[in-house]
Amino acid sequence: MKVSQPAAAPLTSLPVVLFVLSMFCVSVPAGAQDMPRVQVFGGYSFTRFDSPSFGFASTSNLNGYNFSPAFNLIQGFGVVAELSGQYNSRLNLRDLTFGPQFLYRRGNNKMFFAHLLVGEGRTFVNVANGEGDTSRAVIAGGGMDLDLTPRFAWRVFQIDYVHTTLFNDKQNNLRFSTGLVYRWGTLKQKGHKAPAQSP
Repeated sequence: MKVSQPAAAPLTSLPVVLFVLSMFCVSVPAGAQDMPRVQVFGGYSFTRFDSPSFGFASTSNLNGYNFSPAFNLIQGFGVVAELSGQYNSRLNLRDLTFGPQFLYRRGNNKMFFAHLLVGEGRTFVNVANGEGDTSRAVIAGGGMDLDLTPRFAWRVFQIDYVHTTLFNDKQNNLRFSTGLVYRWGTLKQKGHKAPAQSP
């Protein structure tokens, strides 16, 4: 679909750089602190959407929500699903994705994470009679949680590169999210046996 507005260069993004930066948290050994078994995040999200691929004159700012439950299988590794939707008066972007997530706890109150998610993205463009489309969505990103209580954390930031191919064109989008994380259950770090004492 092409909107009858002057064409502009597509949104420039650096997906490889973003992914490498987000993988910082798994570049060092996992910390010794316990990790939650289950995490549920909900909060606000902002997307810089590559709408010039639709024929718009410039990129579009979309506001909405991000909801993602995660189940951690072992220390430092789990799976996560993500449901997200961002909107403005002219168009929207919604996606449902899932995939692996890596975690690294640093200090007593910080949790870093990185994920690679695959699923479905949808859009509806509210121009003329309106038109929608669906395509595969690939998301690479990461962020940091800051402990507030044993049950709650503040997701200080989550930054994602969101790639879609709606209306048979490529969109390179950037998304920022923040909000609250609720956690329960514990994956305990296995202790190490003390060395045997010589007689």
